[in-house]
Amino acid sequence: MTAEIHVGFEHVFKLLVTGPFAAGKTSLIQSVSQTPVVDTDVLTTGDEASVKERTTVAMDFGTYAIEGDDVRLLMFGTPGQRRFWFMTDILKGDVDAVIYVIDAEATHTHTEAGAAMRALLRDLRVPLVVAVNRCDDFDEANLLARQLGTLASEMVVPCQLIHHESGRTVVVESLLAVLDRLERDDSDFQGSLARVVQMVGAA
Repeated sequence: MTAEIHVGFEHVFKLLVTGPFAAGKTSLIQSVSQTPVVDTDVLTTGDEASVKERTTVAMDFGTYAIEGDDVRLLMFGTPGQRRFWFMTDILKGDVDAVIYVIDAEATHTHTEAGAAMRALLRDLRVPLVVAVNRCDDFDEANLLARQLGTLASEMVVPCQLIHHESGRTVVVESLLAVLDRLERDDSDFQGSLARVVQMVGAA
């Protein structure tokens, strides 16, 4: 990304949006991005064409800024198809948090998704937010996330990612997880980031 992304923002955080094929990663970024989404969608081929017409082959990119403050979130979405998983290794560098999107109704993806999520977090060691798409019940979402291998301390958000407010909730929870980690790891951040937390809560 160019240096223009950072102009005027004191705090810029990178979020990796990842998960299985057709889970809702692109929908999340499209629903909340305040800048035109950069995507690499092409026509889906093979058996997966029956699931969705188009699919990401490299990345999706969007941004979200906290209104009235100096925080910008850069959202990088990964491809879901196995043959493009190498892009996750490219995009995961220097991420501040992972948003792992899982489709509650696509039960056939859950076992592989759990293994992939745990492997990714062992490597990155950053905050995790699990967005359980097509789900409105917290208990159901929480149970699924625990089955995937999340810790009790990790945030789980039931959501409908085609809707802006639902996507925004996921993104804000990710920001709060990043701020919490920064405050615990570096006391120098506490004063400046406390104001950001207040702004997020009031928005």
